[in-house]
Amino acid sequence: MKTFVILTRRADGAAEDLKRLAKPEVLHVWRGFADGIVRAVHGLADGPGAALELESGTFEEVRHYIEALPYVKQNLLHVQYCALKPFSGYEGLLSS
Repeated sequence: MKTFVILTRRADGAAEDLKRLAKPEVLHVWRGFADGIVRAVHGLADGPGAALELESGTFEEVRHYIEALPYVKQNLLHVQYCALKPFSGYEGLLSS
């Protein structure tokens, strides 16, 4: 299952907490790459935050991974999940 996760900073997130947890946060994402759940990470063009492309067997695996991020555990980020499915819009064009 492929999932995009958008992470944005909460307005009440303390800058010192973000700084203190930066290295553990990056290490958790790096371990996600090594374990194969993280496929890509992108910064957001319109402000602070990140978009992660994740791939796993279930949505619960994605949620478990994201909830273990140090910034998420400390409630410093808003989390938006976007679970994906195969696009089937081309089927109608090819069935005629």
